Amino acid sequence: MLKKDRKNSIIWFFVVFCWIFFIFTLSSESYNQQSIKPTLNKWVTKEELAQKLPDTSITYHGSTVVAKKDPYGFVEFFFRKGAHLFMYAVLCVSLYMFIRNLMARRQMVLPVIMALILTGGIAALDETNQLSKIGRTGNPTDVIVDLTGGCIGLIICISINYWFERRRRRQEYRFVRKF
Repeated sequence: MLKKDRKNSIIWFFVVFCWIFFIFTLSSESYNQQSIKPTLNKWVTKEELAQKLPDTSITYHGSTVVAKKDPYGFVEFFFRKGAHLFMYAVLCVSLYMFIRNLMARRQMVLPVIMALILTGGIAALDETNQLSKIGRTGNPTDVIVDLTGGCIGLIICISINYWFERRRRRQEYRFVRKF
């Protein structure tokens, strides 16, 4: 392993460790500690928000949130699921970069598979952790949401890496052509 790859592996390991710690710290908080409803109430009245939302409802994990009846709950639902997507996108990308730096850089499929398996495992542990917290519920469906975030993160990461690699190769090709 090159010295640069070793340094990058250490950095990515630290990022992964800190991000997992951050996820489990948040999942250990109660629902009320994380609720954005009080903040929404300060920004906009329930009636104003209800007017701006579509006349729709979401059923998730056995409960239904109706936008017009519970606008704060409706917005919070999307905020919370968006947070799941974001948190696990970052985790999966960090795991991918860590694993990729440990292996030969030409390997792409194995680091992707390993990152997704580890992301799913951590998501399952996170949901299990929530079962032991007062005011929290563990939901197996959230593991699917978390893995979806991981997939989105990997698609973005791999696309950006591909774009930079292509750009670097073009610059090398131009440099070689000049001589």
